[in-house]
Amino acid sequence: MNHRERVRNAINHKEPDRVPIDLWGSASRITNELYFKILKYLNIKDKPEKIRPGKTAEYVDYRISDIIGSDFRHSVIRKPDNFQSYKDKNGFIIDEWGIGYKIFGQYPQIAYNPLANASISDIDKYKGPQIEDAGRLRGLKEETKNWFENTDYCITATAPCSGLALDFCYYLRGQEQFLIDMYLDQKFAEKLLDIVSDIIAQLYIYYIEPIAGYIEWVEYESDYGTQDRAFIPAEKYNKLIKGPNSKVFDAVKKVAPNTKVFMHCCGAVRELIPEFIGNGIEILNSLQPRAAGMDSFQLKKDFGNDLIFHGGLDIQGPLTGTKEDSILEAKTRIKAFAPGGGYIFATTNHFQPDTPVENFFAAYSTAIEYGKYPIDIYL
Repeated sequence: MNHRERVRNAINHKEPDRVPIDLWGSASRITNELYFKILKYLNIKDKPEKIRPGKTAEYVDYRISDIIGSDFRHSVIRKPDNFQSYKDKNGFIIDEWGIGYKIFGQYPQIAYNPLANASISDIDKYKGPQIEDAGRLRGLKEETKNWFENTDYCITATAPCSGLALDFCYYLRGQEQFLIDMYLDQKFAEKLLDIVSDIIAQLYIYYIEPIAGYIEWVEYESDYGTQDRAFIPAEKYNKLIKGPNSKVFDAVKKVAPNTKVFMHCCGAVRELIPEFIGNGIEILNSLQPRAAGMDSFQLKKDFGNDLIFHGGLDIQGPLTGTKEDSILEAKTRIKAFAPGGGYIFATTNHFQPDTPVENFFAAYSTAIEYGKYPIDIYL
């Protein structure tokens, strides 16, 4: 069974020859510091060009994918020609949405929200980024078509922006303020969600339409959970968030009707999963096993007929421990999610610098060894 066949079986709830393995997707990259350690460990001297400059995981390196047995190649939107982030007089790094960042340690953090003091009339003037920019698509179709025609890898489209409507309303308004808006000024919240979801839908359409015939799924990311609870209750998701998300998903389905909807969502979101399914989400990541209510075995039992599970490999503990911890973690997630198909082996989020290199490789070699069907793992 080749890579593409393996993934297609899994995402249609059939058992392939082994569990598919993913790396370099929207939520399964390697942060720079660990990536450099892996290159040193492999005695690889050269690095590819940065495909995500300014991010904590700037590189995509398929040499590592091939070593670990990944079944994927991932399309990544390019940077626009007509905009470059700049530093303003206050030292904020301003992106094309007008959002300001500062670097704290290794991580860029939002430090300026351009609509923090906006009135409902002010937000009509907000334009957002210029969507149609040839730089975003330069070489994208050619690369994706080549993978499709000349390899047997499964190809997906990574998220072109870091979030959906709720996330960008946080970025533009400030998270605390927008959560207050959702309860005390719902008219304002609804209007901003509508404006932002229009922009995101346009960006996705521009990006996806040229490659629609080559990809299996389209990736989205939006975080609704903390470690012990959801940010918002299911009722609020249905009332305010479901519609803006559907606008984006439906727009993409019109230009790429044969693709599946992949959602990365961190945290304790067990209560929201039925709403996700009702919202058209078909593949769910991150499946954090240490978050409240996110037991892998129970998720498979409760939602395994309705969702494809992607991720679950716990970067919050076992992967930072011993090699044996990493092996046990990989076996546990496979045992929980893989039976009956519908599972793709990956992390809950990007590999962080505190993951030892040997643990990185141990997790994937375990997936190769123990991910063969029929699954037969004793913990």
